[in-house]
Amino acid sequence: MVDVTKKTEIEADAEAPVVRRRTSPMQFFTEVRREMSKVTWPSWKETWLTTMMVFIMVGLTMVFFSVVDFVLLYGEQILIGARRLF
Repeated sequence: MVDVTKKTEIEADAEAPVVRRRTSPMQFFTEVRREMSKVTWPSWKETWLTTMMVFIMVGLTMVFFSVVDFVLLYGEQILIGARRLF
C-alpha cells in the first residue's frame, strides 16, 4: 500500500527555492567588488582597541583558569594524602 498524504496549508503556501543561474567569473568578481564597497570597515583606532580588549580578556581568562587549576590540584593532593590541609 502506498501512503498518501495531503498537503497542508503551510506546505502549499511555501515558496519554491529560487534557482539561480550560473554567472561568469568576471561577473562574479564584479559583484564581489560591488559588495565590498558596501562594507563599513572599522577605523585603525577601533581595530587597535578591539585587539587590546581581546588580549586583556585572554590574560584574565588565563589567570582565572590558572587559579582554578591550582585549587583543584591542591584539593586532589589533600584527597590522596600527599599534602596536609594546614
